[in-house]
Amino acid sequence: MDTLSRLLSLYTIGTSLDIRCELAAPWVLDEPASAPGSAPFHVIVAGAARLEMPGQDSVLLQAGDVVLLPGGGAHRLLAGDGAPAGAIADLPASGPLRRKGNGGTGPGTVILCGSFAFDDGARHTLMNALPSVMVVRPGRAADAAGLQALVTLLQHETTDDGSEPRPGAGVVVAQLSGALFALLMRAWLAQGATPSGLFAVLADRRLGQALRHMLAAPERPWRVEDLATACHMSRATFARLFTKLCGMAPLDALTRLRMARAGAALAREARAVGDVALAVGYQSEAAFNRVFKRHYGIGPGAWRRALK
Repeated sequence: MDTLSRLLSLYTIGTSLDIRCELAAPWVLDEPASAPGSAPFHVIVAGAARLEMPGQDSVLLQAGDVVLLPGGGAHRLLAGDGAPAGAIADLPASGPLRRKGNGGTGPGTVILCGSFAFDDGARHTLMNALPSVMVVRPGRAADAAGLQALVTLLQHETTDDGSEPRPGAGVVVAQLSGALFALLMRAWLAQGATPSGLFAVLADRRLGQALRHMLAAPERPWRVEDLATACHMSRATFARLFTKLCGMAPLDALTRLRMARAGAALAREARAVGDVALAVGYQSEAAFNRVFKRHYGIGPGAWRRALK
């Protein structure tokens, strides 16, 4: 398994794709701030729009672009000049998504709107490592064919012409949406983004080897010296660069990854707590329990019971 897959597999990231907006300019779509742990996204499947946020320059979005707001900030999408042609309201729908439209007569724009829901671990480790706004333009990324194909499929499956819905469209859309975050991250990194946190380590040619080793074998008793050797660096240089790039020391990052792996195992598997402790590098169950409680606020047994 590749490093990005290993990293994302540690966390629960839910995807909800809810609304298909079919709008004719001029129009304005105001979105309030979202709840903590929720990151709205918009897929421009046809036409164009502008994204506006307080204190930031507006961004022109074209067909195929995807905008993700990990910070969950209030934002506005709009097209055309002048006052909106009409209120945006619900339209009759026979497909898998709600439909919204307006009474404009100008150029049309179709947008799919949804959100990602991050569990606590993903929120602190992944969301906090992302910028407040991410614009992914598949046409500019070297490795975005998958995202382009996904947008095309979503457009096809959510098109509502008033006839009978396509059989299985709801399940197809749900499954396609589940792959969206991973494809977004791949395309975002490929288009030369400047990430932070663990994503910055992942994107770094040398330091990425350390993350790869930690994710592939969290049970190993890694020392800073071992990770530095894997990156062909001195211990001091490795520790300094890793901490500067990631925002945390190498062994702190290792502990966070171990706890994420432990949390996933306790949630998804029936293994005993002691076996999970061994699988993430703790020979002592008591030591594992202490670190787990410090990380999650409760012990592993209570944490597992709370999930039921």
